[in-house]
Amino acid sequence: MSVVAPREFQGTTAPTRRLTGWLPVGMLDWSGRLAATIFLGGCDFRCPFCHNGALLTPPSEPASWDALCAHLESKRGWLDGVVITGGEPTMDPALPDVLEHFAAVGVPVKLDTNGNHPNVLDSVIDSGLVSYVALDIKTTYDRYPELTGVRESGTNVRRSVDIIVASGVPHEFRTTAYPGAVSLDDIDAIAISLEGGDRYAIQQFAPGSTLDPRASGVLPYSPDALHDAAARCSAYIPTLVRGA
Repeated sequence: MSVVAPREFQGTTAPTRRLTGWLPVGMLDWSGRLAATIFLGGCDFRCPFCHNGALLTPPSEPASWDALCAHLESKRGWLDGVVITGGEPTMDPALPDVLEHFAAVGVPVKLDTNGNHPNVLDSVIDSGLVSYVALDIKTTYDRYPELTGVRESGTNVRRSVDIIVASGVPHEFRTTAYPGAVSLDDIDAIAISLEGGDRYAIQQFAPGSTLDPRASGVLPYSPDALHDAAARCSAYIPTLVRGA
């Protein structure tokens, strides 16, 4: 479905200085929609298997908001939405302003988040500024501080899960099956904690350029093992496998 917006994208002062860049259009980041993907720099987690090390800090020189708006305006006839990811968008103090901008021009937004800022997440959901939320579950909640380097992160993410499930906003939870962060039994335990949610995606870990170089040498789980885990998890929440 194409978006019909009440006014043009242009003519608005850049609402954020964390715009790092964007992907012009694709269908992978928001299933069933043609969407542009916007990256906001800055993340408080330091997960060893992260592939987005360049987005861990805000950009010294932000990408051009005017150029982004010109692109979105040129695609107005068939763009179905915008995905805001990072980095971690909920770390950006200007996130509400960014979301309000897209609401004003009638563009639905999918928000990707690590869930470490539940108060921000609760506010933007309650304000009706997001149409879809995807939350990454990195590991079991008790192991979050060890994995991410952030105290209380497990408690924060658990609260974000509860906020999302209770909100009624379409959503998914997803876990990258990095053996150093989750065992196959851990994946089952995570699924149990997500009961009542819309969907759970188990994503295959892809070795390569990782924040911790040692992570790039870790052997991923076999596809069969992930599909077996998904079958078990589906007893609690609809579960699929990506990348395997």
